[in-house]
Amino acid sequence: MDDIAMDDDPTSDDADIVDEDILTQPFPGGPTDPSILKSFKSHVATAIWNGADERGLLKCHNYLFKISSWPWWERGNNATFVNIAEMSGLAQLACYTYRFVNKIVVSNFVESWQPETNTCHLTVGEMTITLDDVATILGLPIVGKFMRKLSERRAIALVVNTLEIDEQEVTHEMYSAGDNSVRLEWLRAYFHNVTDNDSMERIACVDRAYLLFLLGCSLFSDKTGTRVPVVYLSLLSNLTTVSSYAWGAAALAYLYRQMGYASRSDVK
Repeated sequence: MDDIAMDDDPTSDDADIVDEDILTQPFPGGPTDPSILKSFKSHVATAIWNGADERGLLKCHNYLFKISSWPWWERGNNATFVNIAEMSGLAQLACYTYRFVNKIVVSNFVESWQPETNTCHLTVGEMTITLDDVATILGLPIVGKFMRKLSERRAIALVVNTLEIDEQEVTHEMYSAGDNSVRLEWLRAYFHNVTDNDSMERIACVDRAYLLFLLGCSLFSDKTGTRVPVVYLSLLSNLTTVSSYAWGAAALAYLYRQMGYASRSDVK
C-alpha cells in the first residue's frame, strides 16, 4: 500500500529549538545505551527527574470558532459547492473539533510520550494512537497517494493556478504569512461566499480554498492558529481525487510529531 508521507511541517516554531548535543546522551536513571531513546535528555521527564518544577498543564488549541466563521452549511443556493466539498471526504472535519478537552489527561499522556517509539510509556506498558483509531474517529482514508515538499517558486505558482489569484498578491500574502503559507483569515475573506450562479471555475476555487482552510484549522493546525501551508493545495488541485489520499495516515504522522515536540521540557 502507498501510505501518504508528509514532509516536516514548516510552520512549527518548536522545530528550531532542538539541541542536537543533548539528544545523544542517556537519560539519568533510565537507559544507559545512548543509541536507544536518545531524546530523553531533552524530555520533560528528565526535568522532573532532576527536581525541576512541573511546567503545568499544556494548552490545547481549538479552532472551532474559525471553522464556525465560514458557515457554508447554513447558506442556501450553494448546492454545487457543498456537493464537491462532501465528495472530498474532508467536509466532515468541520464537525469533529472538540468543545472540551481534559488538559490534565492530555498533559499526563504527553509527559509519558516517547518520540523514538511514538508510544506512551506507562506503568501498565506501552500504548499509542493507531491508524485504526484515526479511521474510526475521523472516518478518513489511511492508505493512498503521497505528496512532496514545494519550493517557494512552485508554491506561489500552485496558489495562482489553483485559486486563480494574481501572482503579485499571492507573493505578498505568502511573504506576510511566512513559511510558504497563507493566512486562514485571508482565505476566508477572499472566498467566503459562493452560489450556484457562479461559474464552475469559481466554485472549484472556493472549494479548494475552503478545504485548505479546513485542513489548517483541524488536521494540520499549528500553535499560531493563523496560517496553513499551501503545499496541501497540490492535493486539492483535482477535486475529484481528493478522497484518494491517505489523510488519516498524514494526520497521525503529524500528531506523532507534535506530541514529540510537546514532550520537550522547554515547550510550554
